[in-house]
Amino acid sequence: MATHSIEEPWTTRRLLAWMGDHFESKDIQGHEVMAQLLLSHVLGVEPILLFTDPDRPTSVEELDRLRPLVRRAASDEPVQYLIGEGNFLARAFEVGPSVLIPRSASEAIIQSVLDRQRGRAAGGDVPEIRHAADIGTGSGCLAITLALHVPGLEVVAGDLSTDALEVARRNAERHGVADRIEFVHGDGCGPLLERRPEAGFDLVVTNPPYIADSTWQTLDESVREHEPSMALRGGADGLDTITPIIDGLDRILADDGFFVLEFGDDQAVPVGNLAERAGIGPARIGLDMHGDERILIVDRWVRPDS
Repeated sequence: MATHSIEEPWTTRRLLAWMGDHFESKDIQGHEVMAQLLLSHVLGVEPILLFTDPDRPTSVEELDRLRPLVRRAASDEPVQYLIGEGNFLARAFEVGPSVLIPRSASEAIIQSVLDRQRGRAAGGDVPEIRHAADIGTGSGCLAITLALHVPGLEVVAGDLSTDALEVARRNAERHGVADRIEFVHGDGCGPLLERRPEAGFDLVVTNPPYIADSTWQTLDESVREHEPSMALRGGADGLDTITPIIDGLDRILADDGFFVLEFGDDQAVPVGNLAERAGIGPARIGLDMHGDERILIVDRWVRPDS
């Protein structure tokens, strides 16, 4: 960042233009949005407010805070980690290197649950969701969003990373649902067994690691170098974590329960085959907001002959 004279201060307008050009020259995706997020973070305002006073001069202290963030962003460090939060369904969640950054594909999990709930709200005999489980909760965005959308819902959210669980707990406090979510340490279905309601969980959701070894090197460097590989890599075929979750589902899901699992956009066939082999209930493949096959939906309330 060059030094400007007093006659040419670093205004909001100049900074956004310079950062955008700099990130573009480094082949950083979404360079304009990244510039807005970094500057609004340093200034402590919402990004939209940057454009209400574009000629506001930036102080020396603000520039000192901005410079290292720009350097790190230009080195492919995710902007969400730089500012300490990422958005999921229009809500901000704390994120850091111990948890995945929330992504729009995972919103399909929430949408499928809410679609089913709408049937109940319309007077249908859809089973009530009172107890839910989130396997591999990470930042807690799924568990917390469900608790916010389903009144009275109690959630058990597990993760193998104790650091991730600490982030998730802070996010639950932030969104006012900490009293309805129990965070537990452990892998897959295991930690849920002793917390299973007598009739089983009404809802189980999961966004497990599913990146196959052959796909790993094709991922963007910002993902490979900065996001937790434990939460991403799923072994040779990407199914190392998915398989035991599906095989263990019968032990935790209620007889009329609902299950949603996110998988990679090239895994619909093998995941569907796993569900059929395990006999876990009527299953279908759902689409994400981009129209890609990304979620497995098992609805035990839907009978095969219905």
